[in-house]
Amino acid sequence: MTFQTLSERQKPEFILPRMYVALPKSGSADITLSYDDCPVETPLGADVMVWYAYDMDSHFEIISNSELKNLGMSLDELHQLAIHNLDSLNLEIRAHQNGLFHMLTAGGDFEATVLLLPHVWDFVASMVSGRVVSVIPARNLIFFTGEDDVSGLSEMRKETSRMLEMAEKPLSRQFFVRAYDKWELYTGHAE
Repeated sequence: MTFQTLSERQKPEFILPRMYVALPKSGSADITLSYDDCPVETPLGADVMVWYAYDMDSHFEIISNSELKNLGMSLDELHQLAIHNLDSLNLEIRAHQNGLFHMLTAGGDFEATVLLLPHVWDFVASMVSGRVVSVIPARNLIFFTGEDDVSGLSEMRKETSRMLEMAEKPLSRQFFVRAYDKWELYTGHAE
């Protein structure tokens, strides 16, 4: 008889958001997961998805729909808990000038998820001209500039393309604009 024990880190206080890119369907899959086995996800926009995971210290364990049922939470409650837990990490988030645009650092594992912390963007909004435009080309990279800064947008696009080619864990080339405390797909100038 085999007994499974709940890991010490499989508790609500260790649930954090993780960013993933939704890959386009390009044929039939070798394996199809049941709904219960699929990761819980919240679309951020474009091709970016928020998944949820237990921080197991050495890795992240993705939360499935069946695990969400076991937690007895709604998707919205899980999302709010994950954001709260991320904020509770008290990450040392720093803004750096990177040519004509800026980047944020947060220790290497959480840069992309910083997109989900409104107070960070309330602060950086004063650093740019117009609304904040951001991109997460990799899990450990987040760039931003202002929508009124055409040169910054162009340089950010070039650097995003370069980083997508080099990144160990690439995410997205899509730009997002912050509008009324949420992110929307940016469709303005970004050549």
